[in-house]
Amino acid sequence: MNEKSEDDLNIEYSQTKRSGKLSKKEKFVLYSAIFVFLVSLLGWAISFYLRSTVSVPAYGGEYVEGFLGKPLYINPILAQTNEIDTALSSLIFSSLLKYDNDANITEDLAEDYSISEDGKTYSFKIRQDVKWHDGTPLTAKDVLFTANLIKDSSYKSSLRGNLQNTQVSLDGDYGIKFALEEPQAPFINVLTFGILPMHIFEEIPADNFLLNDFNLKPIGSGPYAFSDFQTDEDGNITAYNLIDNENYYGQKPYFEKIVFNFYPDENTLINAYQKKEINAFGITSYEKISQFKEKKDSQIFQISTPRYFGVFFNQTKSIPLSDENVRKALNYATNKKEIIENVFHGYANETHSPILNIFGDFSSRLEAPVFNKEEAEKILEEANWKKTEDGFRKKDDVLLEINMLTTLWPELDKTAEILKSQWESIGVKVNLTKLNIAELQQNFIRPREYEAILFGQEYFGNDPDPFKFWHSSNKKDPGNNISLFEDGEVDKLLEEARKTTNREERQKKYEEFEKKIASQYPAVFLFSPNYVLIANNKIKGIEITATVNPAFHLNQIENWYKNTKREKK
Repeated sequence: MNEKSEDDLNIEYSQTKRSGKLSKKEKFVLYSAIFVFLVSLLGWAISFYLRSTVSVPAYGGEYVEGFLGKPLYINPILAQTNEIDTALSSLIFSSLLKYDNDANITEDLAEDYSISEDGKTYSFKIRQDVKWHDGTPLTAKDVLFTANLIKDSSYKSSLRGNLQNTQVSLDGDYGIKFALEEPQAPFINVLTFGILPMHIFEEIPADNFLLNDFNLKPIGSGPYAFSDFQTDEDGNITAYNLIDNENYYGQKPYFEKIVFNFYPDENTLINAYQKKEINAFGITSYEKISQFKEKKDSQIFQISTPRYFGVFFNQTKSIPLSDENVRKALNYATNKKEIIENVFHGYANETHSPILNIFGDFSSRLEAPVFNKEEAEKILEEANWKKTEDGFRKKDDVLLEINMLTTLWPELDKTAEILKSQWESIGVKVNLTKLNIAELQQNFIRPREYEAILFGQEYFGNDPDPFKFWHSSNKKDPGNNISLFEDGEVDKLLEEARKTTNREERQKKYEEFEKKIASQYPAVFLFSPNYVLIANNKIKGIEITATVNPAFHLNQIENWYKNTKREKK
């Protein structure tokens, strides 16, 4: 192999240098250096841009949610019996007050409000920059008009009872007052009803109120306005479209369009989500939630609701249940965690009293009772309820037997079976009867013909208001005291709590009330189910933790978004 001498290399270098040309090796090194420099410069520029800016929500895009059923009356004083109607009404119409992401009350149309010292008068000043979607100004006359429609029985509003004994009057063009006969602290929740446009509905007679076109093509003053809807060949509404209200007085929502798609059953609804036809939906079958846990494109929101379930005892219809020891033992023998895991797959909260652990302004202060099967059996033994050969207990020839009623709701059906197993394991014979809700209400709850009933109770808005469920005046129908509970001290506590608007004072009254209830075992409190929303990861800004009604989960949708942009820090 011939090798070049040092002289030959020097000659080549001299020739290259004289010609001004770079060798291949030198070109490679130079170009590589330039490339690295440019990449570094670009990386530095991107890094600087990202460090000096922040990603923020951007206006635009649409949000599509799926629902079971279809709309009927998108009218805030008729919508209460239909979740879709309520959800749409909450976006289209405004109210004096509304609920935030934690189910606390906040101002909407109200610019300011006050409650008189005696708790009987609620005075509001409303905003002066609000317009209906057709451009007409909204005034206090619209609020008064809506309140009068609610109070008028010919308009068939389910809200009528809330305002029946209330005098509503104007205080100028933008002032309104509500005067009560007696102070009632939970009344603040009443004032979340949606406001109707007087200039449209004053021309519609009561006999045409349910049938008028505005119940499906409404004009409101909320963040979104009616656009149009689609129907199938049978005339059923399949999709309902809203557009953002350009003149909205509050925070401008990010989504320029909201679409509600309607489906006949949950499997079709879930399939629509999986095919990305919709961005989100509320799921009702808890056993189906697990399939979304591992999906990287989905997020699951557990939202607390003000509804709790328990087994309520009618001591007047059962010798065993009239024995406090039996009721106490049943409380110890109830494994609530087993019920929540097996029935709700973890999507429910334990309850131990009529005051929920965490919801709204008031929280339970009771120590959580501990499941203790051995203690339950010990209590029964010491009270002379002795086991017989068949495993069930007797006392003075009285069989420790409980006849329990519940509804055909699948979750309550499963809960009843678990309770039967748990209670029979300590020697209590349990007979179950499951009925549809109408039959249960008419033939058993109203005449109080039951020994034990697995049933639910609900807050008034975000207020526990235990008066209607536990005051002795509500023992008989149409009252809701289904435990037929009676205690003079409890009555007094509930009466006093209802009259004071001071939260700290009410909390103290509720704490005393809880202790009284816990000491007498009138029920076994079980759980409060969560509302579960499944949403695509592209939807941002969802921060809701609690809602007084699953239909209100869109109340803060002006904070939800899909598009983003970058702004300087």
